[in-house]
Parts: sequence; C-alpha cells; structure tokens
Amino acid sequence: MTQLGALGVLTLAWLIGSANVFAQSVSEIRVIEESAISYTGFLSKARFDQRFSGQMKADTADLDSGWYVIYEHEGLSYYFGPILLESTGQDYLAQLTKVVESAVQQRPSIVGYRLELSFEPSEVAQTARARSSASDNVESGDRTPPPPSFDIWGFVRSVFGL
Repeated sequence: MTQLGALGVLTLAWLIGSANVFAQSVSEIRVIEESAISYTGFLSKARFDQRFSGQMKADTADLDSGWYVIYEHEGLSYYFGPILLESTGQDYLAQLTKVVESAVQQRPSIVGYRLELSFEPSEVAQTARARSSASDNVESGDRTPPPPSFDIWGFVRSVFGL
C-alpha cells in the first residue's frame, strides 16, 4: 500500500472511529456525490470535508431518486449519489468496500457498520411521505387530493424494462 493509500485508510478509520461522537449529535443524512468515493482512500478528513461537503437531509424521503452507496455506522449516515445506473453503483460500492475493509483491518474495533447499494427514496419512505401529506390536507380542511406527480425514474424503468 502506498503512503497516500495508507493515509487515506487511516483517515477513513478515524472517520469511522469518530462516528460515536458525531452520531450522538447528528442524525441527518449527508448526501455526497458518488465521485467522492474515489477520494476516500487518500484524502485527509479535513481535505475530504472541504472538497466534498455534501448536503444534509432530514431523512431518506428527502433524497432525489436514484441509486445510493450507503455507509452508516452508529448514526453516521453517508449517502453517495444519486447514481443513475445500478451497475455503476455496484462499481462504486466495490470501491468503497475495499477502503472500508482496509480501515477495519487496521482498527478491528470498528464493527456494526452498514455498507450497501440501495435505490432511494424507497417505497416505504414515499408511502410515508404520501400519508403525511394526505393527513396534512385533511387537518387543514383541504379535502382535495394532492396533484399527481410524474416519476421520471419510474417512467425510465418502465421504458427499459428495469
């Protein structure tokens, strides 16, 4: 492993290890562009945070539709995406898995993390959002249903048989 690679793995190990402190104060999702995964292996934490600040989201219902490489550990949630194609997401997941496994080898105390590829927002989150919206309309006296929304990703999946 090169010195830069070792530095990145140590940085990721520090990031993972400091998740306890950070997780207790923040329960939001940090959405970061997927290209940032390529930098997790060699940028210091400060440079990574400076270059890829991302966006904070309250929950998965607030995410743009697409594939996300998800890294969660004790309340710390990084969602890399959205990614258009599942196959591209699988490539990014494999890349991040290697970096995380290297960090875990250096700090075996790192346990209980979640690393996966998922299409978000999930049906559960969309259903919960729809119910919440419907109950808001009823409570405010507005009995008209919300206007139908067009799901571009659903349309693309139906056209291509995905």
